[in-house]
This record gives sequence, C-alpha cells and structure tokens, in this order.
Amino acid sequence: MREVNEKYGCPIACKYCVITKVECRKKLWDKKTLIGLNRAVTILNPPPDKNDKKALAEFYDFPLELLCGDIVGFNAISDPFWMKYENELKYFLENVSPLAKLVVCVTKFNVSDEMLKKLSRIPNFRLNVSITGLDAVEKTKTSDRLDLLRRAKKFKVKAFPIVHPYIAGMSDLSFLPELKKLGYDFIDFKGLRYNHENMKTWMPKNSQKFYRGTEEKEILPEDGWREKVESAGLKLQSLKKWYKKDCKNFQPKLKEKEARESVGKILPFANITSSATDAEVIRASILRRT
Repeated sequence: MREVNEKYGCPIACKYCVITKVECRKKLWDKKTLIGLNRAVTILNPPPDKNDKKALAEFYDFPLELLCGDIVGFNAISDPFWMKYENELKYFLENVSPLAKLVVCVTKFNVSDEMLKKLSRIPNFRLNVSITGLDAVEKTKTSDRLDLLRRAKKFKVKAFPIVHPYIAGMSDLSFLPELKKLGYDFIDFKGLRYNHENMKTWMPKNSQKFYRGTEEKEILPEDGWREKVESAGLKLQSLKKWYKKDCKNFQPKLKEKEARESVGKILPFANITSSATDAEVIRASILRRT
C-alpha cells in the first residue's frame, strides 16, 4: 500500500476519516499525538512523522509503568498494522503487554497469517476489526474483513467486529449473517462525525439529511440497523464491555490511590477523545486499573 500525502491517516484513506476530515479532531491531534484517552482504553500513538526524531524519542521514552493495569491500545491516529509502524508495534506488543490487563488494536488492514500467529502467543491481546460495509469510500473490502475475522478464529486470536462508523443510507450490512456463521455472536456500532465540506462531495443527499447541523458530534441514526442486527442473530455489545468481561480477573490490579497517580501523570501527555465529559473519562481510566 502506498503512503498517503497527509500528516495523518493511512493507505486505507477512508473519506470520512475522523483524523483527517473532521476539523475538531484535526485540531486536537495537532496539539499532541502521544496518548489518547477514552472511557474504554488508553491509546499509545507513535508519531505520524517518523522523521521527527523528537517525537519518536518521546514515544520510546514514555514511562510505560504508567500503563500498568490498564487496557492499552496502539495507534488511534492511523492503522496499527501499517508497515510504517512495524517497529513501534513490535515494541508495544513486547513491552506493554506484560504490564497491561489487555493490549488491543483496531484495524481495517488484512492482517497476515504470520502476524496473527504472533498475536496468538500474547494471551492478553485483543483484535478489533472495523467492518463497515462502506467499500465505496474505503480502500479496503468487506470480504477482506470477513476473511480476517475467519482467520482470527483459525489462529485463536480473540477478535471482535465493530461497525465504525455506521453511515445511514450507505453502510451495506448484508455481511451481518456471515459474521454469525463465522461464530461471532456480538457486534458494536459507532456513529459518524460529519464535516459537510469534506463529505458533501461523496455522500448522497438522502444520507446527508441525517447529519447536517450536527457540528461534528458522533451521530448514530435509528434507521433500521438494529433490526438488521437482530435478524442476523447477533447481539449488540459495547467494545468497553467486551474488554471488561474478559479481564475481570486479569492482573495487575492497582490500589485506587496508585491508579489516580498514574492517570494524573498521563494526562499532560494525553488528548481526551471521548464524547463523554473529561471527568467521566478520567474516572473510567482510574477504574480500569483497579
């Protein structure tokens, strides 16, 4: 895959990309890139510009002990499995997985069998596969996502499908029954952050009507997608709950005072990327560690 000529992003080049096409998020990541925080996970990001030696040193010098007991993701501002970040992913998997309750990656890439074998040897690794039914506006295919989820089962990598984002009138959900056949019982849906200037050229007007005037807030219209999920025999489960149900008994667990101290030390490095309040995100970050 060729690299894209943007500060952020990846070769998938989704036309709705929350990092490159949504102004409020572009401004957020222009300030700092190292850490992202939401209610489900803390995300460690390598620098978008690998030639920025200062930013690269900041990544490798980050005190990983602050991630102890947390659920930690890799690379929220691009795809974790882009070869551009191969060394940083290896460093993350080798050094963060022993400290964290879970380490997670969210991807649209067609991850190789070789990589899946490596991931299968990390017992606290979780793979989230973004499958949207939006082949026309992503440089990827739904069939490849299904194949990845099939191969994840083969190699015993715990994986979870997530429709991220769902776009009313555009997302083709005909793949849902196939997920059930592959042995997946749960799925999560996320909404779209709409930027009219960047999205009006490719989004049909019957879809735009759901999003106009939403000021880049994450919107998940109720247009019948829930019924399609139920018809396919699937159940909805949030990514946060999927993480938590697997790691209830995972170690390490910190005392609340230790957890508060770790989160307090991380905040100066971090962008809070959730639609929830800062206080809610900080509280969730503390609870994950305890």
